[in-house]
Amino acid sequence: MRPVMMVIMDDAHRLLPLVGAYNFRDLGGYPTTDGRSTRWGRLYRSDTLHELTDEDLVVLRALDLVSVIDLRTPTEVERSGRGPLGAEPVRYVNLSVLAEEGGERQAAPATRVADTAERYLSYLEMGRDALVGSFHLMAERESYPLVFHCQAGKDRTGVVAALVLACIGVDRRAIVDDYVLTATRMDLIIGRLRRDPHYADRIDELPPSAFIVEAATMERFLDGLSERYGGPRPWALGAGVTEDQLDALVDVLVEG
Repeated sequence: MRPVMMVIMDDAHRLLPLVGAYNFRDLGGYPTTDGRSTRWGRLYRSDTLHELTDEDLVVLRALDLVSVIDLRTPTEVERSGRGPLGAEPVRYVNLSVLAEEGGERQAAPATRVADTAERYLSYLEMGRDALVGSFHLMAERESYPLVFHCQAGKDRTGVVAALVLACIGVDRRAIVDDYVLTATRMDLIIGRLRRDPHYADRIDELPPSAFIVEAATMERFLDGLSERYGGPRPWALGAGVTEDQLDALVDVLVEG
């Protein structure tokens, strides 16, 4: 029987103290099933970056950030823009996970654990090209340090984080805990959405449960990934990621 591994959620090191982004955090320090851990200062996940302040840019410059993967739709990008990072010397790639029809994204927030997990699983087909494109970029050592983000840093970003962490052998409990950490940031994220005229009315139409981040959601997503595809690596290989790229991900993101 595999021993239980303790996950240390060091928020002081993981969450960056940014004013214009509430969910920007380091994916380093997570234990892998072979006893190693993910490297600090390589891969980051975040919510939208278009409201970064000048002080935030100072923090991000200290990271020597090289690449940004924007998982938002082209319409979302056009509406909000890239913000001040657009003027920085970073590689920017827009890889939309969601399909668009008539200029609007096609994925309404689910309100139940099962519905949300099923929606996440639908991203594996709907957003296959974007997900594979993200893997291709992350497999290149020269892409780092790298951050990927969507609007809230919860759903699309949560799926990409789970897939990448699972593919490099991070312990399942750590993957779930990383997803749940977004719950501590949701009040701030919802507050920003309420200030945005495009999202304010939509938020009020949804029940509070639509914004709850639950461990059971990620558990069901990971279970579905195994049941339908045989696990994260078989999904990735079937979608178009190569063995060499998966090995490269481990090499660049896992210590030892």
